[in-house]
Amino acid sequence: MPTVINTNLASLFAQNSLNNAQNNLAQSVQRLSSGLRINSAKDDAAGLSIAQNMQSQINGTNQSVQNLNNATNLLQVADNSLATIQDMLLKLKQLATQGYDGSLSNIQRQAIVTQMQDLNDEINKTAARTQFNQINLLSSGSTVDTNNSSIEADKDMVFTVTSISTGGLLQSGTLNAATLGGGSGTYTTTLSNSFTNKLAGQAFILSSSGANLTLTGTIDGNATSQTVVVNNFVGAGSSTSSLQSQTLDFSDFGVKVGLQISVTGTGTITGTTIASTFASSAIKTLTVNGSTSTVSDVRLSGMGPGTYAISSSMTSGTVTMTGTINGNTVAQTLTLGTFAANTTTTLDFSSFGAQFDIKTYAVAASAGQIANALSQSLYSGTNVTGSFVVSKGANSDLQFQSGPASDSFINIYTVNVQTATSGAYAGAASQMTTLGTRITSTTSGNLGGLTANDDVADWQAAFQRAAAAADNAIDYISTQRATYGSQMNRLSYVSTNLREQSTNLQNSRSAIIDTDFASETAKLTRGQIMQQAATAMLAQANQMPNVVLALLK
Repeated sequence: MPTVINTNLASLFAQNSLNNAQNNLAQSVQRLSSGLRINSAKDDAAGLSIAQNMQSQINGTNQSVQNLNNATNLLQVADNSLATIQDMLLKLKQLATQGYDGSLSNIQRQAIVTQMQDLNDEINKTAARTQFNQINLLSSGSTVDTNNSSIEADKDMVFTVTSISTGGLLQSGTLNAATLGGGSGTYTTTLSNSFTNKLAGQAFILSSSGANLTLTGTIDGNATSQTVVVNNFVGAGSSTSSLQSQTLDFSDFGVKVGLQISVTGTGTITGTTIASTFASSAIKTLTVNGSTSTVSDVRLSGMGPGTYAISSSMTSGTVTMTGTINGNTVAQTLTLGTFAANTTTTLDFSSFGAQFDIKTYAVAASAGQIANALSQSLYSGTNVTGSFVVSKGANSDLQFQSGPASDSFINIYTVNVQTATSGAYAGAASQMTTLGTRITSTTSGNLGGLTANDDVADWQAAFQRAAAAADNAIDYISTQRATYGSQMNRLSYVSTNLREQSTNLQNSRSAIIDTDFASETAKLTRGQIMQQAATAMLAQANQMPNVVLALLK
């Protein structure tokens, strides 16, 4: 190596070694302080990708275990209620057998039937209140059929009425032919639903300046003004009249004015003329009357599936709901009072288990108007009838993800073990509904229709049929419990397998991403020594050019 002073190669070598030693030492300190071998993508790009993919599988697997725990708890809730129902069925079988005792009087047999009917009611109520996170497990429940009901939540009962006139409530009008300078014109005003109640009970003024037409008023307490330009209408031919259209969109108010003007010959009706016509004293005011009322909420409490008629009398201000409950026609009439503006009133049809909340907006409504609107919002007249349709909720097919893959699912089916054939406690299984019929029905051959005056043979035959129905119901409930039990066992095995998968995945991910402290501390020690050595050698290298001074003496 030549002796030079401009380039100190030994110093450069020492500097590089020192930089490398410091980088390695810094990396070891970072890994030891964070506990991670990969702290950024540059540490191990491929390893990071693999580790993150594993983390995705681990997260999905762990959440699936939680899902299956919820599924197991859900099944346990259902099984516990089924066990209670089964106990009541066993008691029903015992009572039906007791009723076949020839030593009993008919009065005593009637007492047995009363107890059986109470147990039957409790079976239905137990099924109805068995829920998990508001999911019916042993009953189908009921919901408003919004496709077929004329009454549902958030539905305006009276359409919005708008006017551009000083009198009347008109949604359309005629433009004066003489004012237009020939030809004829009409206009139609529409209002967006979202602005119905913002503009309700207020008046808005139209003014013009040339072809500019301006609408001014207050929305939500804020003064608002919007200007649109009215285009000219130009005739299409010398001897014909042409009908032309134009829409004036006051979007800030949700108001659209549709113009249709017939222009004669080649004449022109200017936008200025049309704007001044609208701003004239005859038709310069836009008055908006909001929805009379809205059904803001509908609540059901034990209301059975079916179609219920709601009729009204505008003259008397009454509304009547009519329907069938347990085979009997039931009617309930409510007399309505005056509905004040900006209030909510609840109509409670307690006989059916239905409540309607009526929200009245800026324009106060009479009892007759509300009654008429509630019964059928699209009709007008003094007496109209609408439909309120309640549908039976289907048994739920509940799916629980059972693994990290998006298509891994386990299905759990809820059941309906109620015993009525109609109404709020309508069942779905024939084994259960047959039992309910044998106990409660008043038709011939069933316990509900027998009296103290009936023959012993009739009583015994009815008890015998009830006992057979109880046996079938007990077998049905046993089958359902066996199904739920096998599903719980299955879920237990799946959960165990998923936990083991999660453990193995975390072990593999740890090998990729976590710091090996034994190895890394050795690297740290080596790095510290190399840093000290490189620092010492750099100091020595920086002194080496001093030898040149000896040559210059």
